[in-house]
Amino acid sequence: MSTKTTPRLAPGGLGRGLFASTDIAVGESVLDIPIPFVAVLDTQRLEDTCSGCFGQKQLENEEISLKACTGCQVVKYCDKTCQAKDWKFAHALECSIFQQLKPRVLPINARAVLRMVLRSGRRKYSSEELDHFLQLETHIKDIRDQNAPQWERISLSSKAVKTYSGTDMSEEVISAFGAKLELNSFNLTNALYDRIGVYLHPYAALINHSCTYNSVASFDGPNLHIKALRPIPKDSQIFISYIDPTNPYPRRQSDLQDRYYFTCHCSKCEKEATTSSSLTPAQQKAYDILSFTSDLPPTEATQSLLSAITLLQTSGEQITTQPSISLRDELIATLLTSGKFKSAFAHAAARHLRIDPVVYPSETHPIRQVHAWTLAKLAIHLSQGIEQHETTTPEEEIALEQFEVNFSLIVWSVLGMLVGAEEKGGTGPGFKRLVRRAFGEVNGEFLAGGLDPRRLGEGVKAEWGKVDRLVDVVVG
Repeated sequence: MSTKTTPRLAPGGLGRGLFASTDIAVGESVLDIPIPFVAVLDTQRLEDTCSGCFGQKQLENEEISLKACTGCQVVKYCDKTCQAKDWKFAHALECSIFQQLKPRVLPINARAVLRMVLRSGRRKYSSEELDHFLQLETHIKDIRDQNAPQWERISLSSKAVKTYSGTDMSEEVISAFGAKLELNSFNLTNALYDRIGVYLHPYAALINHSCTYNSVASFDGPNLHIKALRPIPKDSQIFISYIDPTNPYPRRQSDLQDRYYFTCHCSKCEKEATTSSSLTPAQQKAYDILSFTSDLPPTEATQSLLSAITLLQTSGEQITTQPSISLRDELIATLLTSGKFKSAFAHAAARHLRIDPVVYPSETHPIRQVHAWTLAKLAIHLSQGIEQHETTTPEEEIALEQFEVNFSLIVWSVLGMLVGAEEKGGTGPGFKRLVRRAFGEVNGEFLAGGLDPRRLGEGVKAEWGKVDRLVDVVVG
């Protein structure tokens, strides 16, 4: 573990926290942890993601064909190196249990707790790691009193782990393990910030929440990276956001209470507490639409999302506030799923030019950079004349042809911006490798054709002018 932090008691009743042991500049590493305390994949990702490198090698080589463990057939790996790594870490302890359960597969949290119990029993953790873990909060009383379904899930998982592991550990202690996991874990993500599982390390779990966070987390396979989003002076507390901090005050507080059982008193919440007591009817309806669109067919989902965006606009809501932000994010994802690349590009351009600069003022914010990457990938599709999905009819797409955009110059421009912001970027190493490789390929194609994009400044500016006019149409 590499860190520029020290743990100590935090003010304001926040328990323990991590504090900067030196001045930390924008983009610098606050904390790097190469080996998790526990990390497991979501059940639906066991089929398509390596359980050894958590997709790290797959991002480098899309041709990798995963092979299932010959024993349990539950987990899959890129190669023998990934298999041997995971076998040594924990799979040797759980493989026979998975075999006994076939064709059932334990839920994700049960698999994570099982690993922790088995590794603890075999003394696979250092005394320091285990000590940090045992000191983490459980909030078991709050869970029992306020969230019966959560407590039932923890209890059932504990019974299952107790039965299948053969451990001497009591169900009460196993339940405490489960509660610590639920309250202190991170979303394990790939290089593009898509959730793939759950991750816990007790030292990283000491980082407290603030809606005015100064650091961000990213993963490169099993490696956790915490980077500074803005300058952090020595002795200042390190903060990340546990929830989506762009949501309105009532939503943020509800999310924190439901999952973590505390109220946030950061400067942003204190300021908004007196003016944002409840959601407007339009906001509530839009959030309701967001909650069920993932269950709809793509065409219906697209129509529902567009109607919700229109509802908010006619109600006077800004496109740079929630839930308009999330609606457009979901719309872009839905358009991609249905193969409507032209419309997806138009809305991604609106997000890139009009929304992200307001919501994420720093160009180095990881979400803003990932959104820019999505725009570049869409422009690559369109520049190559990728056929639209066969179920897409012309009238369902935004007509980009009238704007005559040179997508190749847009691709080069966006990727060049990402490479230029790399040093201070909050994204992880895996994302930066993807961007560098893509930029090298695009730049090489221009040079091979006898063009140097660096000398086409006016041309690039003109193309962005076309995209800007397209965005005017999209946002009304």
